[in-house]
Amino acid sequence: MRYRLIGVGAVALAGLWLARAGEPPAAKGGDALIKQGEYLVNEVAHCSHCHTPPGDKGQPDRARLLQGATLPIKPKEPTDQWAGKSPDITHSGLAGMWSEADMVKFLTTGKNPEGEGPTPPMPVFHLRDEDARAVTAYLRSLPG
Repeated sequence: MRYRLIGVGAVALAGLWLARAGEPPAAKGGDALIKQGEYLVNEVAHCSHCHTPPGDKGQPDRARLLQGATLPIKPKEPTDQWAGKSPDITHSGLAGMWSEADMVKFLTTGKNPEGEGPTPPMPVFHLRDEDARAVTAYLRSLPG
């Protein structure tokens, strides 16, 4: 179950990587699109489980929502192909670095702008185009 939750968090992260810096937080979104993205990121993918640092009681710290964190899991066998930290996926992080097209590509194909897949434990996602756009709009709406 815990690995499934990590995968959900990865969806949010992927969306942020594709956003472009300098655009207004709600750019190319609209309230309905952002609300759909918020639902997908927080209720379906549970991106905050990996991308939000824990608070005092071990729960995700909502004041630092999706701003990156040390991952609470490790692989059974040591490997270089494992991310020890998750990145900031808000507008001040990855969502502000990638273009909307790059972000949507990553969320729909699993390939970043360089043609590479995500580093485990982040899974590859194949979202529908409209869902990828919603995740991107939501992540860009978060200031970080």
